Amino acid sequence: MSSDYDRVRTGIEYMTAYVSGDEFLTEYLKERRQEESAGTETLLDGTAALCAALLHTLARTTGRSQHEILQELARGIHRSERRSED
Repeated sequence: MSSDYDRVRTGIEYMTAYVSGDEFLTEYLKERRQEESAGTETLLDGTAALCAALLHTLARTTGRSQHEILQELARGIHRSERRSED
């Protein structure tokens, strides 16, 4: 079993590849698949661990609950998608 640090580090690597663009992300995923058989599961776990750590930090910083922050994110994304459809 991985430590929390390892899980979050995997999430950081994956999100770095994601924000670096499709070409970089594709290459990163290809490398991960070659390194381990449970690559997708590990990436999902790492990404969830990273998101949980960020959410916890944001809640502590803002004084809002994690649930409130998630609801606000969902509403913001929904508004943004609706605007792009118009």
